[in-house]
Amino acid sequence: MANTRSATLSIRLKPETKKRLAKLAKASGRSSNFLIADAVESYVADQERMLAEVRQADRQVKSGHYVKNEDMKAWLLSWGTDRELPVPKCACGEEHDDEALCL
Repeated sequence: MANTRSATLSIRLKPETKKRLAKLAKASGRSSNFLIADAVESYVADQERMLAEVRQADRQVKSGHYVKNEDMKAWLLSWGTDRELPVPKCACGEEHDDEALCL
């Protein structure tokens, strides 16, 4: 981060959170600013990934590629029983592996 351009942003923290942050910064040898910036970058990246996954799932559902709730529930409830069910099939009727759906 030292050689990157940055923008200033003000945030409000609860006093207890600010104290905990200061302790963590001291213990880690980093500044509070570094820890906050790192946390925000991680959060934003996680949220971007999650949003991309939600959008992909939405596209799959709209195109008929999903497992019906009742099929998934029945399968999960069968785990650990003498009558465990096979993996449920896609609503489109095709079989897919975990890596490639027929989109």
